[in-house]
Amino acid sequence: VKKIIGKKSEKKVASFLDDYGFWAVIITRLNPFLSNDAISFVGGVLSMGYWRFMGATLAGILPLTIFIAVFGKNIDNLKMGLLWGSLVSLLFFIAYVWYDKKKKPKSKKFSQEHS
Repeated sequence: VKKIIGKKSEKKVASFLDDYGFWAVIITRLNPFLSNDAISFVGGVLSMGYWRFMGATLAGILPLTIFIAVFGKNIDNLKMGLLWGSLVSLLFFIAYVWYDKKKKPKSKKFSQEHS
């Protein structure tokens, strides 16, 4: 991974997953348009704990499964519902990350950026 993305990028991804990995897995599992393989690969390579990863996977797949069961009768409703559900969950995640980064103390943010 270090050879592919570089050491600096790997540190950033690892830091992001340490901070938001649980929620990133949930959002990725909940969103059928995002790559489940990629998040599994990243979680494995960066040593996300097995139970933490499985819990996040279950938390993301369960609502998606229920949603598909309820709206799956009509393919058009299902497509539109999945699209809107995916967009809303992704926007909430982005807003959460933005808010969390804004509320972190500047000294912690500075030390993370320059390590």
